[in-house]
Amino acid sequence: MVMIDNIPSIIFLWCYMFIIWGNLIHIWMKKPAERAKSWKLLFGAFFLLAFGDVFHLLPRTYLWFQYSIGHQIDIYTSPMGVSIYGIGLILTGITMTFFYLLFYLFWKEHFINRVNIPGLLNIKKRIKIFDGIAFGSVIIRNILILLPWNNYGSEPVLYLGFISFRLLTNLPLYIIGLEVLYLFLKSTRKTQSTNVVHPDITTALKRSSVWIIVSFVTYTITLLGSPAIPLLGMMMIPKTIAYLLVFYYMKKFILLNPSSMKFEKEFALAI
Repeated sequence: MVMIDNIPSIIFLWCYMFIIWGNLIHIWMKKPAERAKSWKLLFGAFFLLAFGDVFHLLPRTYLWFQYSIGHQIDIYTSPMGVSIYGIGLILTGITMTFFYLLFYLFWKEHFINRVNIPGLLNIKKRIKIFDGIAFGSVIIRNILILLPWNNYGSEPVLYLGFISFRLLTNLPLYIIGLEVLYLFLKSTRKTQSTNVVHPDITTALKRSSVWIIVSFVTYTITLLGSPAIPLLGMMMIPKTIAYLLVFYYMKKFILLNPSSMKFEKEFALAI
């Protein structure tokens, strides 16, 4: 069954959308005249995050309105309601996958392509492996998302009481997400004692990594626990807040800090 929203949940979702879209517009208006490729990749990642959530928010708002205001009691269980909600989940899932791919490409551009960092030479030698993991995860997940066994909009079919096909669909997302986390943390540890990467960027990546971990933990609780305990679906609220905090740190220290990009550009030229 589709999750039935209420006024507080709808207000929360719309507040989230206003915050993230308002900040995206703010970033775009203050964009540096010369935008580095890493800037474009990071902005693109958060644009996809916000754009994808539109497909999740609008169907939920529509269904809630029809259910609560229009008094069409069967809207959540009707074929139309299931289809609307399911299509929204599919599109959101696809854009979230590309969000992490752009995060990975941002890391690669910033730490591998632009400057030679001695501490990351081993990773640079294995970059094709990391590329394969990232792009392979995206391809596999997008294929799995489109398969009918996910039962989007309906209760998932459970095996052994808690395992569903949706868990398999999410495994590639965990793989690329953990890859990004590993590379972020590894890179910041190797560069924090050098001048290769501006300290603001190191701080941003460290703090963002913490909240990415929080987002995966809360999402895992929802994924595994909500079929048995529906109340655990509320863990999606701290997951959403975690992504806002990732956005906050990346915006504060990178997107609106052209001097950091300029610093690294000058350093790269110097070496």
